[in-house]
Amino acid sequence: MLRAYSIGPRMIHYLEQAGIERLEDLAGADPGEIVMRIDIASGRRPLNRFGREAVRNLIELANRECAGR
Repeated sequence: MLRAYSIGPRMIHYLEQAGIERLEDLAGADPGEIVMRIDIASGRRPLNRFGREAVRNLIELANRECAGR
């Protein structure tokens, strides 16, 4: 997941809190739903614009790399 643009250890931690552990878990996911899951699981203020963009980038990577599997 760290190969996606703007994904760092903190975002990986947020994703893990939301139950997302592998890139494959994000293939075909709705960015808004993932952001909501992260916000609920983390119990912190909502992700900002950059965090939402990072989630979209990660889902795009998952869709590219997991297509046809």
